[in-house]
Amino acid sequence: MQRLFGEFLPVPPSNLHALEGGEVLALGPRQLQVLYTPGHASHHVTYFDLAERIAFVGDTAGISIEGHPFILPATPPPDISFELWDASLDAIAGLHPQRLFLTHFSFSNDPSLHIARYRERLHLWRDLSASILARDLGESASMHRFAQEVAAEAAQFLSPDEISDYVFNGALHLSWLGLVRYHRKRNEAPKQPLSQ
Repeated sequence: MQRLFGEFLPVPPSNLHALEGGEVLALGPRQLQVLYTPGHASHHVTYFDLAERIAFVGDTAGISIEGHPFILPATPPPDISFELWDASLDAIAGLHPQRLFLTHFSFSNDPSLHIARYRERLHLWRDLSASILARDLGESASMHRFAQEVAAEAAQFLSPDEISDYVFNGALHLSWLGLVRYHRKRNEAPKQPLSQ
């Protein structure tokens, strides 16, 4: 990082304001509503432009290159949660945005369809990773199998060059590690007794 960007200095604490959701930020004449949207990461928020009805959703709504309808999840460790992610997608949809802006690398002019497709792919990845883990193939073989499955699905929608861009930008190995961590945490959690 030093070679690429030079010296990194800490931000003075007086310049920081932690957001929790519910705030409204004034940026000149614009007002942005802050919505807490965990799932991809526990610290994630969405900014909603109240006047233009645009939701800046970061990684909560996936990776889409140049508006392509194929949406790749971003599921890196340490704290993905599909349960929280579903609630966050519901909260974003509840804003009734006219447009979504994704950090990587696009926008959607059909937020309802985008969110539905993305939720479907998220659940597909959750189930696929659970299935691969259940086969007990070992770490390397499991990650390789996951990458093969994702590439096969992507090939239905993308050219080889587009797949390469998505795989590079989506960091599939990190996404796999996040999925593994999610399943292991759930398997290690103490079981709640059934109420009578």
